[in-house]
Amino acid sequence: MILVSPPQLPPSQTIAMEKLAVELLTLISFYACTDGGRTGRSLALVSKRINYASRPARFYSVSLIESATQIEQFLACYEAECARAEDNLPRVRHLCLSFFGKALETAPPEQVPAHSPSSSPNSRAAFFASLQRRTQHWRNTQNNLDEQYNRVIPALVRAVAPDLYSLALVQAQWRSATVIRCQFPRLEELTLVGGDPSFLPFSFAPAGKPIYPALKRLHHICALVNKDIDFLQWAEHAPSLTHLRVSRMDYYPRVTVDTLEQVMSPSAPSNVFPHLEQVVVQPHPGPPPNPDGRPSTMALSYRDFLAHLRKSARKARVPVVLLPAMEAPNPAQGVDPSRGCILRLRGVWMNRIEGGPGVWDNRAIREEKTDSPSPSASASPSPTPPSPPLLPSRRW
Repeated sequence: MILVSPPQLPPSQTIAMEKLAVELLTLISFYACTDGGRTGRSLALVSKRINYASRPARFYSVSLIESATQIEQFLACYEAECARAEDNLPRVRHLCLSFFGKALETAPPEQVPAHSPSSSPNSRAAFFASLQRRTQHWRNTQNNLDEQYNRVIPALVRAVAPDLYSLALVQAQWRSATVIRCQFPRLEELTLVGGDPSFLPFSFAPAGKPIYPALKRLHHICALVNKDIDFLQWAEHAPSLTHLRVSRMDYYPRVTVDTLEQVMSPSAPSNVFPHLEQVVVQPHPGPPPNPDGRPSTMALSYRDFLAHLRKSARKARVPVVLLPAMEAPNPAQGVDPSRGCILRLRGVWMNRIEGGPGVWDNRAIREEKTDSPSPSASASPSPTPPSPPLLPSRRW
């Protein structure tokens, strides 16, 4: 765990803070601890009184995006703090969680002799032996990572699920062999990268008990390797949903496209997202143009896909905004593109905690709509009310 030096305040300000009532200090701490954990750790180092007063807010927002080891260390710390608390248990209200950490590394490069037309069989054998060692190292590391995630994720989810208000989840690198049976009774905002949570399948949920009964805003960000997203199942387990956004949407898998059309359709049953107010769709990046300028088969298919989305949006029972296609990432050399994606997601997550609009900024959506090259890219005739922040209406 990274040690953070306590903030250096002028003596007069420190004395003033020390004289405040504990209840007021606790309230201030909740408004300060919105950066994923750094401020909570810093406040704990100021003084014994500030440490005590800020303890209920210490884990108000938690960002765990580095590795499975970081998650395991946090869980041990959180359980210890809950065990020692006499009253006002610390609770995690906002969580940013990534399974795409830095734990999975390849073997260090080995010195392999350069190959030439006159290479001897021995050098080829050495090359393949090195390749086999690297592959075995990757498999062993992945197996160890899976074992560690299978051990810590169920315990973490069960510990924080009853209290969460917002969750941002990036799924990768974990081949889940675990099924967690739990509910998120207070969760209001959910962002998922990579499809539905593999450890929380809808098929294992008890009938008549929604997993996300209070969920208002759902943002699905499809991955390069898309998984099926069945929005009819989401309608059953998130009956209070008001805003739905699907980013990087592709025409495959068809289940995702078809069920999204069904829940938006005027003929949808009355119990399918009865409170839905707005749907935002952002297609995946289009194919690169041909060097000769002629449209390729992929480009024609992509054009048909966009036309299909516009047609579905015009027929929808709620306002639907079709944004311009997502831009293909172009990371600099030596920069991990997944790392940048995770950091951007964490920034949006923190913006929502602090009262910002995040990806639900209707003004920005309207500007994107106006800048779109297609005048029929949106079927939203009227703007929706501003997105309510998560912070001012918080419940301690």
